[in-house]
Amino acid sequence: MLYITAWIATLLDQFAHLPGAGSVAGIAILLFLLREFPRQRRYAQILFLAMFGAGLAGVAQSPEPLTLAMAGLRRGAAYASFFLALTILRDAAETSRLVRRCGQHLVAQPPGRRYAALTGGGHVFGIILSYGAIDLLAAMVSRANRAGSAEQRAIRARRMLMAINRGFCVMNCWSPLNIMTAVVSTAVPAAPVRLLLPLAFAASLGFMALGWLEDRITAPPDAGTPPATTENWAIHLRIIALVGLVMLLAEGISAILDVALVAAVTLCVPLVGLCWMLAQARHFILRPGTMNRAAAVLRRRAERYLPRIPAFRGEAAVLASSGFIGVTIGGVLPADTLGALLGQMPPILIPLLVPVMLIATGQIGLNPIAMVALLGAALPDPGRFGVPPAAFAFACMLGWGLGVGMTPMSASAITTARWAGVPPWTICTRWNGLYTLAALMLGWLAIAGVFAFFSPTFTFR
Repeated sequence: MLYITAWIATLLDQFAHLPGAGSVAGIAILLFLLREFPRQRRYAQILFLAMFGAGLAGVAQSPEPLTLAMAGLRRGAAYASFFLALTILRDAAETSRLVRRCGQHLVAQPPGRRYAALTGGGHVFGIILSYGAIDLLAAMVSRANRAGSAEQRAIRARRMLMAINRGFCVMNCWSPLNIMTAVVSTAVPAAPVRLLLPLAFAASLGFMALGWLEDRITAPPDAGTPPATTENWAIHLRIIALVGLVMLLAEGISAILDVALVAAVTLCVPLVGLCWMLAQARHFILRPGTMNRAAAVLRRRAERYLPRIPAFRGEAAVLASSGFIGVTIGGVLPADTLGALLGQMPPILIPLLVPVMLIATGQIGLNPIAMVALLGAALPDPGRFGVPPAAFAFACMLGWGLGVGMTPMSASAITTARWAGVPPWTICTRWNGLYTLAALMLGWLAIAGVFAFFSPTFTFR
């Protein structure tokens, strides 16, 4: 119940501005993480201790340590609550017959367009299922991949799994239903995130096109026979409409109530998820006594969902500690030294280095959540160095998507590797290396374009 308490208190803080609600949310999420700490994976334990320790060092140097600590916990609770809200939609999607039918249709495409179908499916399904989209589509790939020799099946599985993986990873560049939006919008508050989201979506389409091109150039011909399907492409319009509905509702709530887009998503996504659950059980509820039957359906879903909440401890630890350090670390950063270093660099170089840094730190297991929070704390005013906040935030967004694809400790890499029967390092470095390099070049062009657009005095010198 502590995690649920943090989510409810966060909503009361963001929408009702109830005094003390943010503090309650921060304390609740901290107590949840402390209670679950013995059951965390070693990596999550180390990251949690290191980041909270660094944040406490900043708190110790503050003239108002308690105020700063509570502000950091409040931010951490907001991040964790955003994630919990998304899991309710994911829970509804996991039991949706529509989602399974869409996945089967994608897997059944002939070799000439299967990569494009699966990378698009990984992208769209990833918005509502997170990395569960990889598991869903990979399971279907495994069942459908029966034709040919063992070598042919292995090559075909690699192509299909990498299509799914890449489509999912670049979804992290732009989706407002992703924790990236929450972290970047708070790390670079001066950036026009709403304007940047469609630009990042266009860049993600370019990244997926590069993946398709690499597959067409490097993969051998595939004469495998796809499984039969009776579905057509129109079935995917329902999933796209659902994603569009969530985005429109979030935008509407944000505009009407004058709250941040992230807060609106935290509120509306669970509501859409609950409605989806009822729609799946319509044969139970569209009869006399609808309200009682609806209550029974939601009660059964709650009995399924609530026991799963402690399993979100790893994500909550990363998110809460990232939010905490993003607020508190400013107290220990050598601002003068950093300013002197960045002042010697051409302004355009600063955002261009952001995706490189996210990809490089991902190789040693540092999550983009933590790195973007640290970058925001290290560079609270990028305009001071001639960098438009929009360009800095855009670089974080694109770097996030590319970094996820190159991080062997990410859930997406681990899940893909499990289905491929190879180590996660193989997925990230051997299979994704050339593609990521090409995507980085394209990303640099996009970042330079945003830099130039938002900086009338743009120059490379």
